Amino acid sequence: MTDVFQQQLDADEVPLIPGLEEEAGYGPLPLRNLAVGRELPFDVFLKIKQKGETKPHFLRGCPQGEVFQKEWRQKLARLQIPSVYFSLREMDRVMKYLQQQVEVVLADDSRSDLEKGMQVCDAAHLWTFQFFNSEEARTGPQIKLALNNLDALFETIQGDRQKILYLRDIRRTSFHLYTHCLNVALLGMAFTKFLGWDRDKIKWFGLGALIHDLGLTRTPRAILEKKGKLTEDELSKVKRHPIDGFKMLQDLAFMRWESLQMVLQHHENGDGSGYPEGLKITAIKPWSRILRILDSYEAMTSDRPWRPAMEPKKALWGMAEDWQKSKLFDHYYLQAFVKFLATG
Repeated sequence: MTDVFQQQLDADEVPLIPGLEEEAGYGPLPLRNLAVGRELPFDVFLKIKQKGETKPHFLRGCPQGEVFQKEWRQKLARLQIPSVYFSLREMDRVMKYLQQQVEVVLADDSRSDLEKGMQVCDAAHLWTFQFFNSEEARTGPQIKLALNNLDALFETIQGDRQKILYLRDIRRTSFHLYTHCLNVALLGMAFTKFLGWDRDKIKWFGLGALIHDLGLTRTPRAILEKKGKLTEDELSKVKRHPIDGFKMLQDLAFMRWESLQMVLQHHENGDGSGYPEGLKITAIKPWSRILRILDSYEAMTSDRPWRPAMEPKKALWGMAEDWQKSKLFDHYYLQAFVKFLATG
């Protein structure tokens, strides 16, 4: 690493800022993804804020081509820095590096299933970020890559509820669209395994859940992060996202129709009060009915800019009350989901 970076690590008062979200052209990369003793094909940065500064800046630590050392990783871990940063301009290199790491970790018998699952989840999270933010990344081969990662994830944890909820929990430290989508996909794969679905269906359901909110990339970020009540105009823009997402995906090669319907129908309610088409329960596809439940539960039990996370039991009670009052959810799948969460 550079001398100045080493000085920052050795300082008595290290002005490092733990980072979990992208900003100012930089994206976070969990520290566990950096392979010790291996050359990095991209620059690694730390988020720094000196005394008297109003905004943080990014300091290049490990330049491209330099070997990442074990002591650097240990020191960052001791400082409770969960992630380093990379330039978003190097996204393709980082994606390739992560996929290589996935292959290495999956083939390592000394790694636990959870370690393997975390590695695949990290790759899937970054894949989601790229897929949502780059039109060039929305290709058939990228869909196949996502399916392969979901299949690898299923292989490592075999739909185990406790393992999947653990993987979800480590990503609940802050709200982010991509985190939400990955969490819903994790829940969906575990729940559909509980329902007895075959592996291929589970994988395609996971993909639909992973990309269900793609249309929100066309909604102004200020609206998505607003803490107060949305205006009618702002709400109408948000309600366009299922149709926007469907249109962005409908001509994509290798997409399964059921997965596309999940994108279009995940805000439809059983009583016809949902959007974008106001469908009633019999017109809503089964995969979409399941996603409606998972999406609501994950949103309610995660922090949002305008409110804290709700306790799981309270969220389920609220969903049950919604069904009693207006039949928003599919009753069969809602009951099954309650049983799934109660199963140890």
